Amino acid sequence: MNNKDSPRVLIVDDDRDVLEELQEGLSLLGFPTIAASTAHEALELVQKHASLRIVVTDLMMPQIDGIELLQKLAARRQSRPLSAIVITGNAALDRAVAALRLNAVDFLQKPVSAEEVAKSIQHALTMIEDGAGPAKPPASPPDYLKALVAARADREAIFEAGLFSDPAWEMLLDLAFAEATGRSISVTSLCLASGASTTTALRRIDDLQEAGLLERQPDPADRRRILVTMTSRGREKMELFVQRQAKRLGN
Repeated sequence: MNNKDSPRVLIVDDDRDVLEELQEGLSLLGFPTIAASTAHEALELVQKHASLRIVVTDLMMPQIDGIELLQKLAARRQSRPLSAIVITGNAALDRAVAALRLNAVDFLQKPVSAEEVAKSIQHALTMIEDGAGPAKPPASPPDYLKALVAARADREAIFEAGLFSDPAWEMLLDLAFAEATGRSISVTSLCLASGASTTTALRRIDDLQEAGLLERQPDPADRRRILVTMTSRGREKMELFVQRQAKRLGN
């Protein structure tokens, strides 16, 4: 990746501060990139630079969002598809499934560091070099909808009926994604990510803890901060849920 005339990584985010911070951090870590602040600009750069192999994109963008961008890229680069690393502030299941079906190799939650993105980029490059890069065509809308409906049924079958209602499921997904990327998450962060009021979010955390799916413990680095982690039981159930979806989607 030393040849700046042949960029391999494209970063897309409508927040220019985030874009500049990631681009600078990745450059210092040995991953020079080119950047776009809109999906339209990203499409132009992909057409201009055939050497691009990886796109790091935010999901929530105006006009054309990250999912639509990945759909357009999948259609335009069928012979040499781009691997995608998705960054978002919301870990909703349908967005994650849609991204994973569109050649995404990783799914990161904001706030995200350049080091986290660099790790994902290296993983994607290794997959490409090993010949395990993206090769599947995007899922058709009927298949995608069928998977989402089935996922909802699986959730009820695997976990206790009536346990999950927003924001409980979203918070459990946040925890799962955090653990998958090696990040810790505090009670405060989990409440904010849920999108619900603090009172409601704390009540649902209590419900999940009572169900044996998560636990709270002081942060070893700052005893005033309380961290939330999944229990072994919660982890097993989430793994079972993910395995069922992977099998259904043919992965």
